Amino acid sequence: MSSTLATILCRRLGATLSLHKSVNKLIVLAISLVLIGKAAVADNNSLYQVHIPLTTQHATPETLDMYRGHPLLITMFYGSCPDVCPMLIMGMQGYEKQLDAKSRKQLRALVVSFDARRDTAEKLQAIAIMHRADLKRWTFASAGEIDSRKLAALLGFQYREKPDGSYDHSILITLLDAEGHIVATTSKINGDTQFAATLKLNASNPSPQR
Repeated sequence: MSSTLATILCRRLGATLSLHKSVNKLIVLAISLVLIGKAAVADNNSLYQVHIPLTTQHATPETLDMYRGHPLLITMFYGSCPDVCPMLIMGMQGYEKQLDAKSRKQLRALVVSFDARRDTAEKLQAIAIMHRADLKRWTFASAGEIDSRKLAALLGFQYREKPDGSYDHSILITLLDAEGHIVATTSKINGDTQFAATLKLNASNPSPQR
C-alpha cells in the first residue's frame, strides 16, 4: 500500500474513532501502523492495495478487489435501515440506468454492509432480490467491524451506531476505476450530472483513470 494511501487511512480512521468510541483505539492504531509498515514504493493510491475481506450474499468469501478490471460503483449500508439505505441502492441503479447497454455491461456494483452481525448472507440475498439487482454485475456483501472501519475510512464514509441499534451514516456513492482509484463521489441520490458524466466516461472506457 502506498504511503499516501496509508496516511489517508490513518487520518480517516482517527476521525471515525471520534464517532465510534466502542472500537478499541489501540487495536485500530496497531492495524494502521502495520499497514504503513507494509507501504509499497509505488504511490498510485489504489484502494485495492488494502486487503479487505468480504462475505457475499452467497456466503462466499471475496475481497474488495473482486471486480478489478471493471469500473465500480460502491457504497456502504446496513440492511435494517428503513429509508436512506434503500434510497442509496436505488440511486446507484438510477445512475447505471443512464448508461447505454454496452457501458452498463462493463459496470459493476458493490454494496457493503457495516452491520455484519445482523446482515447475514440470507438477508443480503433477500435485499438483492427485493431491489431486483442484476447479480451478474452486483454483489451485496458484509465486512467485519475492523474491515468495515478500514473501508469507510478509505471511502470517506462515516457511520455511528445509536443506542437503539440503528445507525447515523453518510450518504455517499463512490466510483472506482478499473484498478481501484477513486475517480468521483456523490452525496446526491439522483441528479448529479457531473457524477453521471464521469460514470459514463469510465464505463465506456474502463481503463484506469489516474
